[in-house]
Formats: sequence, C-alpha cells, structure tokens
Amino acid sequence: MTDYVEKGDIYFFYRPKVNAQKVQNLDDVQRLHLVLVPDDDDTARLFLVGKKRMPEIMKGKPTSTAREWMMNDMTGKSKAIGEALFPLEYETKTKGEQEQGEAIPVGEGRYAIFMRNNSSRLAYRLSTPQSPGKAQSQLGILAEASYIISVRNPSLDVPGFPDAKPNYPKRLEEKFADKRWLDVDDGKLLDYENAQLLLIGAHDDLSEESISITGKAALFKTLGLKKREWPTEALEGGTLTEPEIQPEAKEPEGDRSKGGERGGKAATDSASAAGIAKALKGVDFPCGKADLLKQAKTNHAADDIIDVLNDFPKREYETMADIQKALGEVR
Repeated sequence: MTDYVEKGDIYFFYRPKVNAQKVQNLDDVQRLHLVLVPDDDDTARLFLVGKKRMPEIMKGKPTSTAREWMMNDMTGKSKAIGEALFPLEYETKTKGEQEQGEAIPVGEGRYAIFMRNNSSRLAYRLSTPQSPGKAQSQLGILAEASYIISVRNPSLDVPGFPDAKPNYPKRLEEKFADKRWLDVDDGKLLDYENAQLLLIGAHDDLSEESISITGKAALFKTLGLKKREWPTEALEGGTLTEPEIQPEAKEPEGDRSKGGERGGKAATDSASAAGIAKALKGVDFPCGKADLLKQAKTNHAADDIIDVLNDFPKREYETMADIQKALGEVR
C-alpha cells in the first residue's frame, strides 16, 4: 500500500532571459520554475530548478546518473505566487533599463509525493499539454515522470548546491540529525524558503510506481492569472514563445474600467508587483529596505505602496526577484 505524503496541482513555468526578444531553445531561458499547490492547503510553493531543466530519466542506466537540485524560491498564498510570475521593469546603473518578461506556463497537471522502497518520490502526470512538444523537451518535462527526492541538511555543505539555507524550526532541524539527506515524509520540509531538494530521475511510466494520480489542474484559476492575457503557445501547443505582457500590465482587483483594458494607471499605482516595480524604478542594486523606501518616495509612490514597503524585512536586496519574494512574504 502506497503511503502518500501529499497530493496536489503541479505547474511548470520558464522565465526568458532579460530583454529576450526571441526564445528558441534552452539558451534563451533564464529560469525554470515548478509550482506545487497541495490539496486542502491555503499555501503554494514556487521552486527554482537547477540547470533550467528537469533531470533526464535514462532507461537502462542507474538513476543516480540523472540528478538535479531544486530550491524553494517562495512560499505563500496561491495568488501571491501568481503575482511573482508577472513581468517587471527596472533600471540599473551599469545596464540601464532592464525588462524581465513574465514567466511563461509550459505544463500543468497533478502530482503526488509518496514513500516507496525506503525512499520518498515525487511523481506527476500532465493534463496540459497531453502530448509534450519542443518546449517541454527543451526543459525536460515529460508527459508523466517520477523522481526520488530528498531534502538537503542545511547544516552541511554540499558541492554544487546553493549556499542559501532555510530557517527551519527546531522540530524540523532535529529530524536531520547527522544525515546529509532526508526523505520527504513531511510536506512541511518543503514549505521553507531556500529549502533544497535533490531530484534523481526514476521512471517515465507511472505504471512502474503503481500509484494513483487523478484530477485536472486549474493553473490560471488557482494562481489568479487571466488566461486571455498570458501567452499559452508553450502550454497548449508545446511551442517556445516570448513574453507578451507589458511590465506595468497587472490588472487591479475590482472594476476593470478604472484602469483600462489591462490595468493601466490604477494597476501601476497600486501595491501589486507591477506597481511596486514602477515605484522602485531607478533603484540601485544591491540595496536595503531604507533605499527602497527612499526610491519609492522619490518616484512619488502611492501611500499603499509605501505601507507595503514599510512591512518588508530588513535585509539586502540584490534583484527584482528578491523584491517579488519579499512582497509574497508580507501579503
């Protein structure tokens, strides 16, 4: 009998490189993100996948030859995760104005984390697209797959893994003891930002795992995204595509007419990801919380944006991605 740890929706997104005009292959991709939304939970997790692709599953070879790391980039409400996927525009001293396109959906489905043969596994089955294309092939996303997964002990250094460490509570820290890797027997191990996973390719046919993964994912509804605004060529047709949404195009809640077709001034004056990006235009990275507030006031930001920035943690911010992460933390 399979011992399930959790089940839920799984979504894949790729973020094109800064100022990308064309996305033709993996070289044009900056990041691959994986989103896990557990059933019966009010939070979701946004992961960064190392080397921008899922581990290859190699038939006839030991699974240990195909491995990769994955790190929790953000945990928060599903809608906050959706906000973090929008485009941003900002300026730097050295490169001037930079545009970071939206993260483009490239797969959605259902997943399960379970115990099998003295190891923990992550398995998924896509519902969209039903037949993976070039986009999924470039990113190592299969129609269905399973991976042996384990969590890195944050107190031990592991070559090739990021230096960042999660702030685990004592209860979870004690589970590691002197082990370098820990099975995912508790979903809470994945909830902390900077938590790091080792993925090892196992099977590309879930019948070999003898598990049940049912249901259909609802990417746009769950993350609070509007499908009509988002490029869907990669998700529905397997075609690599470029960003389409303007950096300030986040639509505000409520009456659309107040901000025009795609949000307009109302959106960029609100404390959305796009509004905060506009308020911080011209900020020099790296910077601290005080620098963010100073820049926002220089740009005559709205009071609600100043209020949100006042709630930001006091730490150093190196990129707009760090700003996105902090926004998810305070909402």
